Amino acid sequence: MANRNIFARSFQSFNSGGTDVWVLNGEGVSLTLPAAQSYTAGETLIQGDFVYVSGTQVFKASAISGVAATRYGVIGATTQAAPTGSGVAVSTDGIVSIGSANLTADVSLVPGNYYYLSKFSGQITRYSTASGTVSASGTDQYQVAVPVGYAVSNSELDVEIQPPIILYS
Repeated sequence: MANRNIFARSFQSFNSGGTDVWVLNGEGVSLTLPAAQSYTAGETLIQGDFVYVSGTQVFKASAISGVAATRYGVIGATTQAAPTGSGVAVSTDGIVSIGSANLTADVSLVPGNYYYLSKFSGQITRYSTASGTVSASGTDQYQVAVPVGYAVSNSELDVEIQPPIILYS
């Protein structure tokens, strides 16, 4: 088991008498990591949208040039569709279902590929697709590369949010 940091929570793992346990923020013990957190949808969201948090609301994240840094501070993917103002669960770690509406320049995930936050709101993309290479810069291009997960099948992504890599400022 590896130590994890998931959305301002620190999880330290250890083995106690043959049982794997997690210490949450240095206090309390859990046998499992939380798979999802609950938020309020700040805009209409579909299942599989990658989102950032602002206050208690979540919005579609984007890696496009010229956006505020909060927009590419992705925390996870929605596990269901939600209209503005309603509750929505966000998976911060684990397996999520991804459909074609969540992908830039693909109709399904390509198993074995890593995925990054797209410049199109709420979507993800492989490093290089028909929409452009993630490392491109300039107007209407990528400002950051944000690794979000690994495709385990053509419709499932193992969410593993990593810090943004600033391509240019």
